[in-house]
Amino acid sequence: MPENEQRFDRIGKLDIVVQNVASFRIDPASLARPDRSLVLICSPVKEKALRQRGRADVFDQVVVTSDFTPDGLARTVGALIEEHAGETRLLCHDEYVLGAVAAVREKLGISGDRPVNVGPFTDKLAMKAALPGIRVPRHLAWDAEAHAEDPDSYVARVLDTVGLPAFVKPVNESGAVGAARIDTVGELRAWAASAGPWEFEVDEFVEGTLYHVDSAVRDGEVVHVHVNQDLHPCHEYAYGKVNGSFTLPDDDPVVPVLKAFNEKVLATLENKPRDGVFHHEIFLNAAGEPIFLEIAARAPAALIPMTGRIRWGVDIEQALFTLQRGEPFTTPENHRGPFAAYVYFPKKAGTVAALTRPEIASDHRWTWNLAPGDTLADATDIRDFAASVLLWNDDYAALRRDLDLLDAATVFELV
Repeated sequence: MPENEQRFDRIGKLDIVVQNVASFRIDPASLARPDRSLVLICSPVKEKALRQRGRADVFDQVVVTSDFTPDGLARTVGALIEEHAGETRLLCHDEYVLGAVAAVREKLGISGDRPVNVGPFTDKLAMKAALPGIRVPRHLAWDAEAHAEDPDSYVARVLDTVGLPAFVKPVNESGAVGAARIDTVGELRAWAASAGPWEFEVDEFVEGTLYHVDSAVRDGEVVHVHVNQDLHPCHEYAYGKVNGSFTLPDDDPVVPVLKAFNEKVLATLENKPRDGVFHHEIFLNAAGEPIFLEIAARAPAALIPMTGRIRWGVDIEQALFTLQRGEPFTTPENHRGPFAAYVYFPKKAGTVAALTRPEIASDHRWTWNLAPGDTLADATDIRDFAASVLLWNDDYAALRRDLDLLDAATVFELV
């Protein structure tokens, strides 16, 4: 059969997965159903990754496109529906196209989330505006035109509204892409002069410990939630710190505080998707006060779905697809596996001379993303990692000791 030839044989039932930037953490084979045709619309980069993984044949058809605008995506989806009329579901785990997918559902009359449901989750300013009564950082939208007209006056306004230190980041990116801490007026002026084309927000810089709370919601009700602590805030990855998080014991005193705050935020977001998952990042300051950072209507990235699968028996990315499809979703009652964690090591500029793996006690899976002789540039976002480690241990204290060891480790040498 020619490559990408349609082999639709499940008449009247079609699931279309849209993927532009985000990777599959699950095995795509888990998406196949004997009574439904399965199509993937993806970017050239994701199609290449799928074939390298040996999973292209999971799908009845793989449609490669570079046009993920609502109109372009609607044309692609519309053509598929014409060829395969019947019940259609449009599935998406990729934050970068959630809005476009929602717009296509609305335009073509496909059931599922609409732009009004996902809008607050894809624009950080809209997100904060949708949370009256929730403690959020002081913030404002960066106005490049106002700054250009009167730089001194506009910088004074930023200082008056947000103060220093401040934190700048694009309103529609993830993984700390394009983000930076601003400590001085001089740094603010320098950043403004080279801010580029992105739409930014300027936030109060929040001091505290970062956590993420991952929730599954069915028919608007939270049916599963788990709490992890981050090793470092995400933006520190660009400064050479590792990225990672770890599952917390149920009796950790911060767990009920964070779960209650998460529930309050989700309840305040009245137009949120009714069936799906949410990745919620929260700071606890020195006084123990929870401060909202951001929330996404998608599964968390990196190896977080794996740590949840190990500890709670729930893969949060698999849960997203299950809930979007309207399929039954159940969680293993009282399941508690080993404590689990992951670590990403950032790449650093230079030529790789040697690789070093520290000795850790926890069971683990180590993955290299470089080799001796490779020439590297500094990592600019979390997706650009030198090595990853997934680790698990029944002994929480032992897991934490291993994380401290990995946090301090140098795993590759440069020349």
